[in-house]
Amino acid sequence: MVRLDEVRARVEADYAGLGMPTWPDPHPDAAPPRDEEYSRLTRPGRYAIVHARARAWTGALTSLLGAVAEPLTPAPLDDGVHPHRFDRGVRISAPRPGTLPLLLLEHDTPLPALHISVVRPTAQLQMLPDCGCDACDRGSDDLLEAVDLTIGTVVGGPSVVLRGQGWDAHWHPDGGSTHSGVHHIDHRHLMDLCRRLSAGDTPPLPTGTEAFVGRSWLD
Repeated sequence: MVRLDEVRARVEADYAGLGMPTWPDPHPDAAPPRDEEYSRLTRPGRYAIVHARARAWTGALTSLLGAVAEPLTPAPLDDGVHPHRFDRGVRISAPRPGTLPLLLLEHDTPLPALHISVVRPTAQLQMLPDCGCDACDRGSDDLLEAVDLTIGTVVGGPSVVLRGQGWDAHWHPDGGSTHSGVHHIDHRHLMDLCRRLSAGDTPPLPTGTEAFVGRSWLD
């Protein structure tokens, strides 16, 4: 049986051979950013490390778990009137039934970023980096760890994603998150719904809610 830490070790080993840039946290010891850093974007090309990390994950998942990776053509990333689009991507499906397909989607401008989704591009779990300005920079190690942790919640499972009108929720055994543009949402209630769905229950969901429930990719 392949463990998640073994997959991560392969990812780290393959990534290490790529010679990608590294940089320290410019705000050590939780030092507050300077005002001018919020409007500054230094060397945006370095954020291509998230693309390289995603490709290392694709290689590890296909070689170690027998997953199938299908290239994706550019498509919208959201349901807005003027949606953003990704430039290239891959849909990775595990051979184990009941798992959620993982989508690793890259875009290049205004800076390289990685969108991590399940099932379809609009069911997004995370965008990394989430900003890119110098004020929000926490160094390359922190950024790569965020990529690994987000992908790991899907691969390690179980994982539940809820999507409603203007809000979404993502739950996994180690935690969860909720996001809302304009609507008030009850984080605890949504996390409870996710836990119940993961356990095989069928709780009533808010009207119009989509639910994606996946088990671990690992045996």
